[in-house]
Amino acid sequence: MPVFPSAEWVQAFCDEFVAHPKAGDAATALQGSYRFVIEPSGPLTQRHVYDLSIEPGGDDGAVARLLDDPPDRPRLELRADYANWRRLITGQLDVAMAIMLRRVRVSGDLSGVTRNLSSSKPLTDGLRAVDTQWME
Repeated sequence: MPVFPSAEWVQAFCDEFVAHPKAGDAATALQGSYRFVIEPSGPLTQRHVYDLSIEPGGDDGAVARLLDDPPDRPRLELRADYANWRRLITGQLDVAMAIMLRRVRVSGDLSGVTRNLSSSKPLTDGLRAVDTQWME
């Protein structure tokens, strides 16, 4: 069980996303690089940044992976403190509501992502599917 936040957790998220039955459609609609920024709060004392790539893969599938060499500008950056990331991942906070309440800050290609919002379900399902160990 990976600890959040960690590269192992992000890779587990990528694996869960790829395993989703609608991952191929989501990857086609949302392809690009994404940056997760976890700001310190509660037990987390240092900022963590993880970049990942989502691309369509063969046979209507998807490829998602942690990037070793992140781009200067990802397609989308999601930034929140540790407590709000935990609420998102555990389903206590809806992504759209979190953005409206400014508990999650989003920057980048907002129009492209909002156009394909219906394709984001595999992403949120992937977040919630990771068996996560929390920092206490």
